[in-house]
Amino acid sequence: MDSTSANTIRAASISFDRACSFLLPCYFPSISSIKTNLSPIEYLRVLVAVQHPYFLISAYDVFHADEPTQLEMRELIGKANDSGAAVLLDSGNYESYWRRDSDWTCDKFISVLGAVDSVPALGFDVQNPDAHKGEILRQIQAQVLAAKSTNHDIIPIIHANDTDIEEIAITVLQQFNPKMIAIPERLLGDGIIRRAKTIARIRRKLNQCDRYVPVHLLGTGNPLSILLYVMCGADSFDGLEWCQTTVDHSTSLLYHFQQRELVGKQNEFCEMADFPYSQATLAHNLLFYRNWMDGIRDSLSDGGILETARRYFSANVISQVDADFDL
Repeated sequence: MDSTSANTIRAASISFDRACSFLLPCYFPSISSIKTNLSPIEYLRVLVAVQHPYFLISAYDVFHADEPTQLEMRELIGKANDSGAAVLLDSGNYESYWRRDSDWTCDKFISVLGAVDSVPALGFDVQNPDAHKGEILRQIQAQVLAAKSTNHDIIPIIHANDTDIEEIAITVLQQFNPKMIAIPERLLGDGIIRRAKTIARIRRKLNQCDRYVPVHLLGTGNPLSILLYVMCGADSFDGLEWCQTTVDHSTSLLYHFQQRELVGKQNEFCEMADFPYSQATLAHNLLFYRNWMDGIRDSLSDGGILETARRYFSANVISQVDADFDL
């Protein structure tokens, strides 16, 4: 197999400064005040209570919480860190975009970085940057430099069209040497096959480097998307599906959040009559994602990732991915 193949065996884990590390591939359930039913603090309580090993929280929501809530958030994040969980701090630009809040600034983001012991952090990105390569690189440089004084590791977010993104990704590595890069899934192209092909092109390009560089996909929480993207070289994911939908443990398909009863009682959380419906569903989903990612990691380590994919994807999907990328 070519050393630049899309599926070259990836690093088993990644370590950041200040004793933060996590296994790869992995999924970070996102906490956000946008397009969700509960408040960020309620989601954070559930994640810490079930000792989920990964989660992402928005700096915007931490900053705008009232003082008692912000204090509880910081305490819960510290508790998660102390227990060995990996916490990502998001820039908050997703929330400010949907709230049309032009007052959310990099300085406010930096203030949260200074107050919350959470590493690493995603860069303070521009949602719709100039398409010119030079401007994209200048914006990424700003992400890296902005948080330098905080001693937090920054994962730069690359915004570029799907035809240029692998060339920009390799330039970002050469110029800024990040431990990891992040890309919004929506920028990979239209349709899951095109997105998978874009990921594979990025992975081939990155595999020409002298070290393995993980790729984090922003906004990817569908279990089947995660599986296909892992096959093509992505490593880490975050998304809101865990708190917006109900997942069927037996099929990995997603249902409406209020349809958990349609999949049956698949774990102990659904058996607790006195457990609130929302919290039971969240715990049900988190247990699935933990087992799902464990299974994907196992199938990668024993060479069975393609066999795993055949249980969920049609022969047509498999042939497109396998023929193009030698998986």
